[in-house]
Amino acid sequence: MGDGPARPELEALAQNIYPLAEFTGPRYNAELEATFSEADLFVLPGTGGLAVQQAMSFGLPVVVAEGDGTQDDLVRPENGWRIPADDLGALKAALLEALGDSARLRAMGAESYRIVTQEANLERMVQVFIEALVSLRVKVEVGNSRDLA
Repeated sequence: MGDGPARPELEALAQNIYPLAEFTGPRYNAELEATFSEADLFVLPGTGGLAVQQAMSFGLPVVVAEGDGTQDDLVRPENGWRIPADDLGALKAALLEALGDSARLRAMGAESYRIVTQEANLERMVQVFIEALVSLRVKVEVGNSRDLA
């Protein structure tokens, strides 16, 4: 789903290696959720903000292009593939590997879901911020008490 300048190339690639692939174009809201629920794999060969986490929350293994580093903690060999940006060969290799083993793909999807529910979620982010603020407060209090002595 989605659209972009690489769509014609990706459609041609899919025709050769996985002719059952569908290219639906952009999807939003309930239509987007329904599409995620039906998918076996999420591929984002460009940048996409929260799209990777959203796909993972539906238990999908992911193929993403390396970009600004935001996927580094999310996409691991256990749940997906990080490929160089603008590398059609790497994308093709990742797709061939991903689509070649459906049992592995399901296990990787389960790991994606585990990562976003247990590690990379809003609750964990808030916890890390609180820990950082408490640590900063302790350092400030210790520094102030030394100044008073």
